[in-house]
Amino acid sequence: MLTRLLTQPDVRDFNLDELVVITAGTGHEWPKTLELASQNMLPLMASKGVRYIQVARRGPQEADGVDVTSDSKRPDALQLVGNWTLANEMLDGATVPQTCGDRICSQHFKAFALDTVIAAITQGQPYRHLMGYSVHEQKRATRDSLYNTGVRQGEYPLISWEWSRQDAHRLLENTFDTQWIKSACVYCPFALSTEAGKTATLEQFAADPNAGLLALAMEYTATCLNPTQGLIKGQRLLTLLRSSGEAGEVLTMFAEYLAAVPWAVYEVRRTLSPRVDGRFNYARSIQILHAGARTDMHKRLKTSAVALKTPVSVGDPRFPDDQHPRLWLRRRHPDPRNLPTQADAEHFITIAPATAVNKTGPGFHTAWASASQYKLAV
Repeated sequence: MLTRLLTQPDVRDFNLDELVVITAGTGHEWPKTLELASQNMLPLMASKGVRYIQVARRGPQEADGVDVTSDSKRPDALQLVGNWTLANEMLDGATVPQTCGDRICSQHFKAFALDTVIAAITQGQPYRHLMGYSVHEQKRATRDSLYNTGVRQGEYPLISWEWSRQDAHRLLENTFDTQWIKSACVYCPFALSTEAGKTATLEQFAADPNAGLLALAMEYTATCLNPTQGLIKGQRLLTLLRSSGEAGEVLTMFAEYLAAVPWAVYEVRRTLSPRVDGRFNYARSIQILHAGARTDMHKRLKTSAVALKTPVSVGDPRFPDDQHPRLWLRRRHPDPRNLPTQADAEHFITIAPATAVNKTGPGFHTAWASASQYKLAV
């Protein structure tokens, strides 16, 4: 979208001094994408004198604000890694980005940061917000249009041009004489949702093993503390890499990572509260009980099992590739859709790399109390 607007003046109805380009960094874009943007898009914007602002989150809370890492009409470097990245948030909370429900990662690290800068620039004046949805993303554009106000007007040039992703890639390749890859975080679950995406991701991990290591580290702790997690629906990234036969370096680095990092014993409590729409509200409490070397944490877990007179089980039968040890104190209903109207909960102790922090959700205590109440027949 941007390339065509800058190189084909007849397709735009505004002057370039009225244009501001903003990107919000999540912190872990593919290195190849950064290379392509640095070598091609930055010189193009600089040659046209387009104002380019780069922004990133400053901390875990919106109250922490955002950092403008660059604001220039002659951009010469990408500075998309801020003080608080998406990986920080995922590792802190022992979770991974999700493909279902609201795109929380986009809301937290893109929408919030962009809207903050846009509000500062526009100062309450009307503005046009150009979004790069393709002709096959009409639903996303329709959803985005719900955020239009008397000040903000969303526009979707690629849809107006009836351009697909392939049309956009063709323009980039013809303009810059190089092939482009799809932009994504190195641990994006959407990139792993198709066979073509899996193949492309494995190739990029082979070219950049550190990216694969970050994705595996994030997924591993998340699955320790929640067996239902994972970067691939129905399968885990670790399983895919082990079965590919092409990820030897990444897997070696991952084994070294697990041996070197501190570990912790975690107490995990999670609640599921039915909603009127048939879905569930989830709340969770994570508490670190001990921290230290991996072997010591294994011993701590066994000691807890003896004290609580409950055996340590390895793996979760719902997930064949799950091999994490857990001391289950309470299991939730195996199929949430068959839950009665009251809240349900699970409670276990496990070990994992010590990347997650103590965290209790704001509605957890009320939900836990509700799930723990006796239900008496009258």
